[in-house]
Amino acid sequence: MKDLEKKLFDKSWNYKNRDKIINNLQETEYDVIIIGAGITGAGVAREAAMRELKVACIDMQDFAAGTSSRSSKLAHGGIRYLAHGDMDLVKESTTERNWMRAHIPHLVRPIPFLFVALEGGKYKKRDIVGACKLYDFLSDNKSEFKNYKKYKWYPPEEIFKMEPEFIKEGNIGGAVYYDNNVDDTRLTIEVLKEAIIRGADIVNYCKVTGYIKENGKIMGVECKDLEKDKILEIKGKLIINATGIWTDELLENYPDEIPEPLIRPTKGVHLQFKRKHVKNKMATIIRSITDGRAFFVLPRNNHFTIIGTTDTDYKEDLANPFCNRQDADYLIESVKHYFPKAELDYNNILSTYAGIRPLVMQKGKSESEISRKHIIFFSNDGLLTITGGKLTTWRSMAEDLLKKIEEKEIFPNIGRKENFSKQKFVISIEKEEWEAEVKISKIELETDIKDRLYQQYGKGAIKILEMIKEDESLKEKIIEENDFILSEILYCLRYEPTPHLIDLFCRRTEMSLWIDHKIADIAAKRVAEIMAKEYSWDENKKNQEIESYMEYIKKSVSFIN
Repeated sequence: MKDLEKKLFDKSWNYKNRDKIINNLQETEYDVIIIGAGITGAGVAREAAMRELKVACIDMQDFAAGTSSRSSKLAHGGIRYLAHGDMDLVKESTTERNWMRAHIPHLVRPIPFLFVALEGGKYKKRDIVGACKLYDFLSDNKSEFKNYKKYKWYPPEEIFKMEPEFIKEGNIGGAVYYDNNVDDTRLTIEVLKEAIIRGADIVNYCKVTGYIKENGKIMGVECKDLEKDKILEIKGKLIINATGIWTDELLENYPDEIPEPLIRPTKGVHLQFKRKHVKNKMATIIRSITDGRAFFVLPRNNHFTIIGTTDTDYKEDLANPFCNRQDADYLIESVKHYFPKAELDYNNILSTYAGIRPLVMQKGKSESEISRKHIIFFSNDGLLTITGGKLTTWRSMAEDLLKKIEEKEIFPNIGRKENFSKQKFVISIEKEEWEAEVKISKIELETDIKDRLYQQYGKGAIKILEMIKEDESLKEKIIEENDFILSEILYCLRYEPTPHLIDLFCRRTEMSLWIDHKIADIAAKRVAEIMAKEYSWDENKKNQEIESYMEYIKKSVSFIN
């Protein structure tokens, strides 16, 4: 583990080292080339690298820039799937959730959920109790890793104490059950690092433009390095399509059993508010008063709340979905019903984000009814595709794919026992160990900053402490209103490939979520100065980066004006 930890912080995987990574991609013949570096591709890269295969992984955007940075930020079993009879999916999801909480404890954190029964509502007490019992049973039965706590039912008066601003009329009590909070993008980055330290070559902003074929079989990919506007070829024995919502664009050959198109994209939107405006204390499941869909009100850290998500068919630009007025009103209207004193006018919105789910086509089903199960298949040209699934099941999806490869006997001696990859992450650290490191450093940090650094970066937070020890000014906040500090920006630049300002705000940190869009330009200029110094940007390049990020922010809240 110590050797792997050393590789984790050797600064070989960063933007300044990009040319070397690109050269490796051109000069190496890989066992597997994975197209797509969202959570699915990242999981496959980790699984394959742990089985000692030579791995390349590329993405045309930034890591996790698609669906994997736009989820509800939960590692959860999906209690709502019980209503659809998806017991196997819930079992898989809860089991995976449990091992992540045990093995990435800083990043995957338990959170209590409130599920209230209301008079005349769809779910009666017996329905909620039955669902929670089954949820806990599927989670823990024959599983090495158990859920954080069992569910418990509470009478109305206890509900009012726990969630005092929740609607009281018709409230007949509710259950509290447990799932887990996670930063989806940070999870993806850390999964990629697990592959990197085991020898994988992984790069962002490298777009596949075609396949290299021999006798009708794909033996490599033609790519364009979007950072240098340079064409390159990467050779490999097996090419894996893990591109999520772009799956159909990479498929040239559909097997008979696979529908064309395969993916049904649906849009999910989230709104971010300060907690004081929503007035929730807990994570809560609520049902839309418009169409009865279930969605979440989710506390984030000590001061913020995420509301979402919507679920609507989507036929526009896959790379750039945005929240519109209809999406926002749909969420706000229902939250105001359940939290009557909530102050959810447009002026209080901090930010929004929208993502596209890669749902696998199922005839005759609505958006919300489509299963989140994944599928894996070979095309006649040898392309191996994995798509569908959930954020939480990334590891089991990867394991299933490697089983498929084993069945085809493509590589000898890659078999491993079931759940082989359920290993502790090298970046993982327990809270007590972190507290001890802070004490030893004698660096004074605000409690919220100290806790957030631990939660987001794990052992990386120790590197952030080391930077502060060398330069005390690096513990200064980016802007006074939020808890993001200068040293974490440098950490992301030096230990992760982070070419652009938008990558830092939207994917290396959660700054785009929690810095109010009305003052986003102040933060953007401050961070751009740091990047300009680190990367030797000229004034023109710096201003382009600021303009690009601010254009994203303006589009994300365009319905407000």
